[in-house]
Amino acid sequence: MKSIDEINNFLVENLALLKQTGIDQGEILYWETELDTVRTFLNRVSHNGVTNDAEVQISSICGKRLGQARTSDLSREGISRLVNQVTAQARHSSPIQSFPVLPGPHRDYTLKKKIYFDSTLQISPGEKIELIEKITGLSNKNDLTCSAKLMTGGGKLGVINTSGTLMATEFTETSLSVILTGDKFISSYASGSSENFETLASDGIIQEAVRNANRQRLPPVDPPGLKGNDIFLDLILEPAAVAEWIEMLAGIGINGLHFEEGESFVSGKLHQKLLGENITLYDDGTDPRGLAAPFDFEGVPKKRQILFDRGVAKSVCYDSLLGAKYGKMTTGHASPPFERSYGALPRHLIMEGGTSTIEEMIASSEEPTLYVTRFHYTN
Repeated sequence: MKSIDEINNFLVENLALLKQTGIDQGEILYWETELDTVRTFLNRVSHNGVTNDAEVQISSICGKRLGQARTSDLSREGISRLVNQVTAQARHSSPIQSFPVLPGPHRDYTLKKKIYFDSTLQISPGEKIELIEKITGLSNKNDLTCSAKLMTGGGKLGVINTSGTLMATEFTETSLSVILTGDKFISSYASGSSENFETLASDGIIQEAVRNANRQRLPPVDPPGLKGNDIFLDLILEPAAVAEWIEMLAGIGINGLHFEEGESFVSGKLHQKLLGENITLYDDGTDPRGLAAPFDFEGVPKKRQILFDRGVAKSVCYDSLLGAKYGKMTTGHASPPFERSYGALPRHLIMEGGTSTIEEMIASSEEPTLYVTRFHYTN
């Protein structure tokens, strides 16, 4: 993988090459990732190996005409071909009304937490297998069968544009998800993630999965005296289940594109109370409680943005293209160039919690109660 200095030099050199074509504006995105995954299925371990990918995406703007192209050929010849391709495309594409000035200049950022750990990338296959075998052993002791996925990886991201922005960062991530199955009534899930493999808290993840499995030891009971659709349940959702809902809600409802086109439940209802008093939701790529990120894919620094405050809709998300079209400022939610047609997405959501533990929720619930650990394919 390239160092941060190497990425910066690469971006500066190739922006100069892009400018030589006579464009009005230009943007270059460098994105490199390394990923290693170990899986188990029904207690059988498989090692998927390491994948490395690096890609450059270039946007060239001539007046209000946009050209975009990408390549994984990072040689001088490969970038030269890409520059010529994207510039020719820009000069022959249809004009975009209200085309923005690219955001900048952005050069510096600060984060409250460290997001890159060499140790995460240096964990050996043997250490990963050892952890998976430990998880499998604990599940066997509880008469359960384990299917798990352990991922370690990292990446480098750099953005430069003709407005003076030059931002680059490096990050690591490790995650563990566990599914435990038993008899026909048991299917338990737990997961966790961290930038640092050493703080992944894998023991806590497997213990949570075992607890969820033990809660399912008794078969479900049909509620007495209730028929047809006249069944009311107390519903308890684990964080993973809530996160699935919130992700879909944000992608569709808080996306500035859907909002402006009238397709969001928030459209025309900003500053109105749309959710419960107990719902405060914001997006913050700098919050140390999540997997932090210093800037978006246009190089705009991340900051906290309140989306719902005690149920009241406060704002939605924009990138520079959406902002220019609808007279708004970018909120730092740009996607990679080839995904921007889907709108601006919040990727670092945080919902303020309450004061009750899962155990307290279970104890205070009234039968019948439905306990949900996660959803699958929500839409």
